[in-house]
Amino acid sequence: MPSSRLPRRFVSLGLALLIGGCTLGNTPFADQPVSNVATFSSPLSYQVYNILAGEMFAKQGNVAQAALHYVAAAQQATDPAIAQRAVELAMSAKDTPLAGRALERWMTLSPDSTEALQYQALANLRAEKYAEAVKDLVRVRDTAEKKAGHGFAFIVSLLALEPDAKKSYETLKRYVESVDSSPQAQLALASFALKTEQFEVALQASQAAKKQGSAAEKVQGTRLAAKALAGLEKLAEAVQEMEAIAKDSQDAELKLDYARLLILADRRVEALPIYQQLYATFPNSVDILYTLSLLHLEQKSFTAAEPLIAKLLSVPERAVDASYFMGQIHEGLQRPKQALEVYQQALGGQYSREATLRIADLLVETASLARARDWLAAQLKATSENERKVLLLQLDGQILHDQEKYAEAVESFSKALAVTADDPDVLYSRALSAEKLGDFGKAEADLRAVLKLQPNNATVLNALGYMLAVNTQRYAEASELITKALTGRPDDPAIMDSMGWVLFLSGKPQEAETWLRKAYTLLPDPEVASHLIEVLAARGNKTEAQGILDAMLSKFPADSLLLNAKAKLVSL
Repeated sequence: MPSSRLPRRFVSLGLALLIGGCTLGNTPFADQPVSNVATFSSPLSYQVYNILAGEMFAKQGNVAQAALHYVAAAQQATDPAIAQRAVELAMSAKDTPLAGRALERWMTLSPDSTEALQYQALANLRAEKYAEAVKDLVRVRDTAEKKAGHGFAFIVSLLALEPDAKKSYETLKRYVESVDSSPQAQLALASFALKTEQFEVALQASQAAKKQGSAAEKVQGTRLAAKALAGLEKLAEAVQEMEAIAKDSQDAELKLDYARLLILADRRVEALPIYQQLYATFPNSVDILYTLSLLHLEQKSFTAAEPLIAKLLSVPERAVDASYFMGQIHEGLQRPKQALEVYQQALGGQYSREATLRIADLLVETASLARARDWLAAQLKATSENERKVLLLQLDGQILHDQEKYAEAVESFSKALAVTADDPDVLYSRALSAEKLGDFGKAEADLRAVLKLQPNNATVLNALGYMLAVNTQRYAEASELITKALTGRPDDPAIMDSMGWVLFLSGKPQEAETWLRKAYTLLPDPEVASHLIEVLAARGNKTEAQGILDAMLSKFPADSLLLNAKAKLVSL
């Protein structure tokens, strides 16, 4: 009698062909007419085929096709697990309509399934059917509450699983508005609002929780309110909010939040002792060690920072950064040779650019310009990365500029621009060197090229405006550029100084004096002082001009700008 079974290899080939054929055409497999089932020997074989096909596609990473096959299987199946698998795959494929069909089948097969309800809530959330999602969440919450308690915490955890945080936030917001405005719900809303940068909502929700909540909820509400205020850039209020509960607290997490806020509010001196306390409690916390090290370093407490940075060097993920910081310490303690050695270890890390610059500068200071340029040239030869090449050529130009070798500096900057033609930093640097050479046309062209890339760059607007004011008589054009720079940075004393000077050159000494006084108050440096001295003298106020000059010369006795101002004052 002949066998009724095909050889195994033929069965496999036939299945593969059939599966491959299912992916063709525009009609989703799950939408195939029921009559197609008739091509199989039984409904069971149809289900088995679709399950096998679905799993094969899932293993291949094609979840969309896998979901189609599983949904087709679920339509015939009575096992809720098959419908659940169909839902999971459809949601992974982000196929909301298909997930809805699978969910409908799952709910039919298992109407009391809490898991199905959870998936339905998430599906409605993803489809932005927030009212339906809230209803689902209430059912999930009540079911979870009956089974194990903590029903609200359960739905918060469920919402946290959703990758789209904005949709979770929108759902929870509607839940709080329509179902539950208790302190715990307000706190959860505040947390979700913070994640989606809805800081006003976060602040309102946390304040509501503080009014009605328990002692613990009031503390949590205060923490969230402080974070919301920080998000709204109301840092002083944020610190004040947190200070009331954190200053004398023994809660380490609370103190850490407070210390971070102090750093954000530029009150790092106050943050330092808190980090010292935290480090004493948690000496193995790398994050606390890292921040404490930087706080000491920033305040130039090099001897305090050194053992901390040395410890940080032993942490593999922080060792490269720590090498740069140790270089800073060696420099601060006048140990340039050791600084050069450790900066080498920082190359390749996130402070590679800074380390390269420090090495070049230190070689100029401790050896010679030629030695520094040789080192940069060797680095240039060793790299194939354009970004690194531009950096090295730019630094070469920078040290030449600093040594007043402006023509050679322009040459190096031009080589960098040959690698990357539109690098704003290099264009700006070349403009400064060209200006020193008196090549104002080239300098203006480079600065305008930067402004074409960055029209609101206040530094470049100010530089171009000041250059035109000092080197040409295009005062109106200069004033327009500086005015635009002030719009971007209204509190910048360097730009105020430019405005004062262009007004003086334009024959408006009274207005000039106003701007220069403001600039000098914020930035009492020789250049601003020399401008103010000249304007005061021109307006007949030689006594005050002399007083400012004397005060500045006591600090900067050899400054050429002040000496020039002195000569002018004497000649008046």
